[in-house]
Amino acid sequence: MVGALSLGLATTAIASPVIAQNAAQRTRQGSGQGPRTRTVPVFNNADFYGADGKFDVEKGKDAILELCRYHRYPVFPGMRDQLFVTDYNLGKFTEVGLACIIFVNNVAGESSYMMLEIYLLPNQMLAEHWHEKPENNPLCAQKNEGWLIRWGRSYVVGEGEANLPPEVVVPKAHMNGEVTVHHCTTADPGNFVPLTRIGSRHWQLAGKEGVILTEVANAHDGAAVRHSDPTADAAFRNG
Repeated sequence: MVGALSLGLATTAIASPVIAQNAAQRTRQGSGQGPRTRTVPVFNNADFYGADGKFDVEKGKDAILELCRYHRYPVFPGMRDQLFVTDYNLGKFTEVGLACIIFVNNVAGESSYMMLEIYLLPNQMLAEHWHEKPENNPLCAQKNEGWLIRWGRSYVVGEGEANLPPEVVVPKAHMNGEVTVHHCTTADPGNFVPLTRIGSRHWQLAGKEGVILTEVANAHDGAAVRHSDPTADAAFRNG
């Protein structure tokens, strides 16, 4: 999913979110604590960009940490430093973007493995992409992967018969609303969705509460990732 990332474990104070707004309320059942009401975070795209139009990575991280707190995901020391956040240079982070942490990426031939967490804001799209066979890394096979939904909902889309539900709308920021694959699996916490075929294109769209999911795969090589959207692809390669 991502290229070269810094995974330093230095602990820093987590900044208070500055862009979350109160929205529709939702009642949830706490663990033995009875029902309680929480607010689904809502984000304004303009808040992620300065006067020069440049994406503010730190505000992106603020939003992801707010999402984690909403879902009661364990925000651990050093998490902020490890977050990789991008808007793919599309200028619409709330519509198309990616935040993730690679916890392990063991490149060891047939015994390679990796694990990462992906964090998507409410209704945010993970850009359509696929994985080539790495050219310059002989110990890294072509990526095979699957996704375990932990919090929220994800619409996982890949090859197969077109069946996108009406609530799944490709943002205009992504190739003017276009994608190449249209087979959707609606996935909730505890659901695991594997890649349809090694090398196939795929993308995801978070539900109205966003989504946090775990990706498991063989080792990752960022240089082998390709995106359908030319702007996203250039941004990722130049990362």
